[in-house]
This record gives sequence, structure tokens and C-alpha cells, in this order.
Amino acid sequence: MGAMTTIEIRAGALNLPAPERASLAHDLIASLDAENTDPRADALWATEIERRAREVVDGKVDLVDADEVHAEIARSLRARTGR
Repeated sequence: MGAMTTIEIRAGALNLPAPERASLAHDLIASLDAENTDPRADALWATEIERRAREVVDGKVDLVDADEVHAEIARSLRARTGR
């Protein structure tokens, strides 16, 4: 038996149960991320996380509850779309 075509793979994947499709989609996206990773990214993110955490501890930033942020985003989107 020869290698499966992309069309065959796609058809097979779309017939999987939702949890298996989600897992497959995650794995495929992760494989793309791995190919495009900047080797400096982890160190840069660690530095950024430390800076942000320090600002919180030092009281330099005001924290906003995630529910409030989500509600504001929803209001903004409704205003833009008229819905």
C-alpha cells in the first residue's frame, strides 16, 4: 500500500470523533510552531515575565479582572459590528 494523499488524510481526520480531531489539530499546530521557533524566544519571554511580575509586586500596574476585560472586549466588538 502506498502513502496516503493529503485528501485521504484530511477525509480520515474529519471522520474522527471531536476529541481526537482536537488532539490532532493541536499536534499539527504545535509542529508548525516548533519549526518557526526563535531560539531566543524562551529567554526573551522569561525576561518579559519577570519584568511584568516585578511591576505587579512593586505596585506599578493596576490589575484588571479577566471577566471585566472580556466584557469590555465584547462591548467593543458589539459597538463595531452593531450587534
